Amino acid sequence: MKVEVKDAEKSQKELSVELAVEKFDQVFESEYKKVAQKAKVAGFRQGKAPKDKILKEHGHAIRVQALEKLINESVFEAIQKEDIKALGAPEIKDVKFEDGEPISYKAFVDVFPTIDVTKLEGFDFVKEKIIVKEDDVEQVIENIRKNQVSYEPVEDRAVQEGDMTVIDFEGRKDGEVIPSATAQNYSLEIGSGAFIPGFEAQVVGMKTGEQKDIEVTFPEQYHEPSLAGQPVTFGITMKEIKAKVLPELDDEFAKDVDEKFESFADLKETIKTELEESSERQADDKLLNDIIEKIIEENSFDVPAAMVREQAFRLADQTLQQYMSYGMDPARFGITKEKIAEQHTATAEKQVKGALIINHITEKFELTVTDEDVAKTIEKYATMSKMTAEEYKAEVEKHNGMNSLRNSINTDKVTAFLAGKNNVTIKEVTKEEVEARLKAEQEKAEEPASGE
Repeated sequence: MKVEVKDAEKSQKELSVELAVEKFDQVFESEYKKVAQKAKVAGFRQGKAPKDKILKEHGHAIRVQALEKLINESVFEAIQKEDIKALGAPEIKDVKFEDGEPISYKAFVDVFPTIDVTKLEGFDFVKEKIIVKEDDVEQVIENIRKNQVSYEPVEDRAVQEGDMTVIDFEGRKDGEVIPSATAQNYSLEIGSGAFIPGFEAQVVGMKTGEQKDIEVTFPEQYHEPSLAGQPVTFGITMKEIKAKVLPELDDEFAKDVDEKFESFADLKETIKTELEESSERQADDKLLNDIIEKIIEENSFDVPAAMVREQAFRLADQTLQQYMSYGMDPARFGITKEKIAEQHTATAEKQVKGALIINHITEKFELTVTDEDVAKTIEKYATMSKMTAEEYKAEVEKHNGMNSLRNSINTDKVTAFLAGKNNVTIKEVTKEEVEARLKAEQEKAEEPASGE
C-alpha cells in the first residue's frame, strides 16, 4: 500500500492511497467464498454451484462488497500508519478501479487543528457593567415575596383583581356543551392571563354563590381549529373567593426565605452582593466574547467540519428543548433538528473557534488552574452563600460540579490575561439603558431590508 499525505482545507488531511491489484484479488476471493456457501443457483444444491455460474449471478455484488471492504480496511490502516489523529469517519473520494490495474482513492480526514494566535493585543474594548441600584434589590425581594404569597377566604366582598377563585365553568357554542372548555372546582387567579382574553375581566365583581353567563371570542391562532376566532358562551358559578396575602418584609420573612439569614437587612445585603457578582460576571462574559471575536477576525484558521457539525447539533438540541418547554411541537411546523442545526452552523463555527482559542491561550501562556485557585474560589462563593468552605465544596461535588468550577476559573484567567493585553475602558450603565439598547437593536434587525 502506498500512502501520500498532505494538508487540505478546513483542518483536514488528504490521503492519496494506492493498493496493489493482488490485494483486491485476495479480498474478492474471500467474499466469493462467503457467497458461494449460501448461493442458490437453479439446478444445483446450495453451496455446490460452479464458480462461473455463481459469478454470473452474483459477480457484480461480490466486486462491490470486496471493493468496499478493501477501502474501509485500508483507509484505517493508512490513518494508523501515518499516525493521524482523526476526528470522525474519513470521507472517500475519487475511487479508481479498473480490471488488472492498481486501485486508488483519496480519503479526507478531519484532524484537530493546529493554531497559533499571534494577533491578540493592542485592541480597544469597552467593558459595559450594569450598576446595581436599590430598585433592583427591591425587585428581587418583591419577586421572592410573591412566591411566598398565601390566600385567605373572603365572604363579604366581590372578586377583585389578584384574587384566587374557585369556579365551575361550562363552555357552550351554538347551545352545545364543549367538553374541552368545561371544568369543576377550577382554581383561577384573576389577572394571571391564564384564560382566553376577556374571560377573567368578566369574572371581576362576582360574589360567592353567584352564577352568570359571559361571552368571549377565542383567538384566531387558537390551537383547536374548531374554536379559533369563534364566540363561546361560558356559564360560570363562583364557588370560593380567596384574597392574596403578601408576607411582611421583616426579619421573619428573611428567615422564611432561608434560615441562614439573621435579619431582613442581611437578606438585602446578600441579594445586592449576588446582583453585583452577576453584573460583573455578565460584563466579563461580554468582554471575553468581544475579544474572542476580534481574535478570530485577526487570526485566520480553519476548524474541522465535524466539530462544527457536532456543536451545531448541540445548539439544535437546546432550541428543541426550548420549543418543548413552551408546549410547542416543532414537527407540526416542519421544523427538524437538521434544519435548526443548519441555521446554527455560523454560530457553531464561532463557538468552536472560541473554545480552541481559549484552550490555545491557556496552554501557550501556561494559565494553569491550581488547587489554590480552586480553594480561593470556593471560599469566595461559600462566604456569599453563608456556608463554610467545606459545606460549599461538598455541595459542588454532590452535583458533580468540580470540572465546571475549574472551567469557570480557567475562563476567568483567560479573560483577565486578554484584558491585560488590550485597552479596556469600563463603562457603567443602568439595566434600563441596556434593555432600551437591546430593544432598539431587535427592532432594527426586524426592519425590512431596503427595497422590500
